[in-house]
Amino acid sequence: MAVSPNNRQKKQDILPVKMGGLGLALLSSFAAADVLHVPHIPLTPERMVMRVSPSVVEVDVVDTHGKSILQGSGVVVGADQVVTDCHVVKELAKEGKSTLVRKSGSTFKATLQYADPARDLCQLNVPHLRGTPITLGSAGKIRAGQRIHAISVSGGHELVLREGVVSNTRPHGGSQYMHVSVAVSSGSSGGALVDDQGRLIGLLSLQSLERQNFTFALPVEWIGELSKRAQPVQTITTITGLAWLNRAMALEKKADWQTLLRFAQQEVKRDPANAAAWYSVGAASAHLKQYTQAVQAYREAIRNQAEYDEAWHKLGVAYASLKEYDHAIHAYRDALRIQPENAEAWYDLGNTHYELKHYAHAIHAYREALRIQPENSGAWFNLGSTYDNLNLHGEAALAYQETVRIQPENADAWYNLGVNYALLNERGKMRGIYHALRKLDPARAERYFNTYILP
Repeated sequence: MAVSPNNRQKKQDILPVKMGGLGLALLSSFAAADVLHVPHIPLTPERMVMRVSPSVVEVDVVDTHGKSILQGSGVVVGADQVVTDCHVVKELAKEGKSTLVRKSGSTFKATLQYADPARDLCQLNVPHLRGTPITLGSAGKIRAGQRIHAISVSGGHELVLREGVVSNTRPHGGSQYMHVSVAVSSGSSGGALVDDQGRLIGLLSLQSLERQNFTFALPVEWIGELSKRAQPVQTITTITGLAWLNRAMALEKKADWQTLLRFAQQEVKRDPANAAAWYSVGAASAHLKQYTQAVQAYREAIRNQAEYDEAWHKLGVAYASLKEYDHAIHAYRDALRIQPENAEAWYDLGNTHYELKHYAHAIHAYREALRIQPENSGAWFNLGSTYDNLNLHGEAALAYQETVRIQPENADAWYNLGVNYALLNERGKMRGIYHALRKLDPARAERYFNTYILP
C-alpha cells in the first residue's frame, strides 16, 4: 500500500483504473512530454560584476563643509543621468546641501533633475560623468523565488555584489513592487537590482519596519515615467507613497496575519480600488483559515485589477480549501493564462485534478510544474502518487526516485518507491529501500520488510 501525498493526509490502495479512449489519449500525449528544457544560463558572478559595476555609482549628500550627511547608491541610465531613491537625497530640499556622485575614484557635482516622492524615485543630472548606461530589463513578470543580484555601495566606497531571491511582489504603479531577500547596508539604497543576465529590474530600497530591516525594490518601469510625474524639489522631504505597501509586505514576511488583516481592511475602507490591499486581506484571511472571506477579498482584488495573476492563483487555492474544485480549476486556468510559467499554479492545479480523480490532467499539470521547476520534490511525489492510481508502476518509481534524490529524508517517498519496486518484482532494489527506511522510520522499515521482502 503506497502512501499518498502528505497534503492529502490519507492512504490509498493501488487499484486498477479504467479509462476511456480520450483519457488514454491524453495520458499518452502527456507522458510523452519531456520535463527537460533548454537550459537558461545565468552570468557568473565575475561576469555579472564586469557587466553591471560600470553603471553603479556612489551618491553622497554633503553640507557646506563637505561633510557627508547621507550616503547611498545610484544607477547610470543615460548620458550624465543617475537614478536613485529620493530618501537618499531628501536633504537636498534644505539650504546649503549638495550632492556628489563618485565613480572610479572621481567625484562629480550633481543636481536634482526629477523627483517623484510618491514612488521614492529621483533622477540626478551629473555633468561630465560619462558613465555606462545600464541595460534595462523588466519587473513586470518577476516572480517570488526568482534569483536576483544586488550591486551597490557598501561600507566605504566599494561596490559589492550580493545574491538573493525575490521574496514577494505586489502590483503597483503599472509594474511590480518587490520585497527581496538580500542582505544590504544603508548605503545600498538606490543600488541596482538585476536579473541573472545583468539587466536592471529595480532600485534597492532599505527600510526599517516592525523593528527589522527590509529590502524592497522600485520597479525599473517607473524610471521611464519619471519626467512626466516629476514634483518640485521641496516635496522630497515627505516620502510616504509606499509606506502602506512596505508595512503590509513586512507584516506578511513576519506572518503576523491578524495585524495584517486589520491593517489591510483599514486600507480598503480608505481606498476600495486598491487591488494590493484586497490581496493582503485575502492572504491574511486564508492563513487564518477564513477561506470564504479570502475568496471575497481575492475577487475584489481581481475586480480592481483583472490581470492580477497571483490573485487568480490564490483565489484557486481558497476555493480548493473550500472543496469548490470546479471554481478552483477556473481560477488556476486564468492565473496560467496570464502567467503560463507559474510553477506553483500548475502544481496546485494538479492537486485539484487529483482530488477529482482527473488523473491524466493531473499528470499534465505536474509535468508542467516540473518543466518550470525541476527540483520541486512535492510535484515529483504527487506525480508518483498519480501514477500509482493508474497502476503505472514504472512511471511511479521514476517519479519517486526523483523525489528521494531531491528530498532524501522523505520516508513516504522511500516507502512508495519500495512498494513499486515490489510490484515490479525488482527484488534487487528492495533491500536498498529497507536500509534507507531503517534510518528514517524503523517501524515502517520493519513493516516493509515483513510485507514485501519476506517470502
